[in-house]
Amino acid sequence: MSFVESEVKNYLLVVHPSSLLSALTGLFETSWRTALPMHLNDRVTYGLPPIHRRILELLATGITDETIAQLLGISRRTLSRHVETINTRAGSMTRFQMALHAARNGWI
Repeated sequence: MSFVESEVKNYLLVVHPSSLLSALTGLFETSWRTALPMHLNDRVTYGLPPIHRRILELLATGITDETIAQLLGISRRTLSRHVETINTRAGSMTRFQMALHAARNGWI
C-alpha cells in the first residue's frame, strides 16, 4: 500500500506531531500576532503614537539612546520602555527587525 493510497485525500492533510507541525504552529502564531483587522470598504491606517514615531525617526539617524532621551526630555529607562513597547508591537526581537517592520508598515 503506497502513501498516496492510504494517507492523502483530495481535501485533507493530516499533520502528525512533528517538526513540521511545530514550524507551522510557530508561523501561524507569528502571523496572528502581527495581523491587523481587514477592512474591505475603507482603508484604516494604524499608526503609532507620536512619541513612538519620533523615537523610530531618531533611532534611524543613528544617534545614541542617551541623546534621544535628552532630546525627548525623558529618562533613559523611559526610552527603553518605549522601545520595548515598539518591539512588542512589531513582533521583533532586535532593533534591526523593528526597523524593517516599521519601514514595511509605514511607521516611519
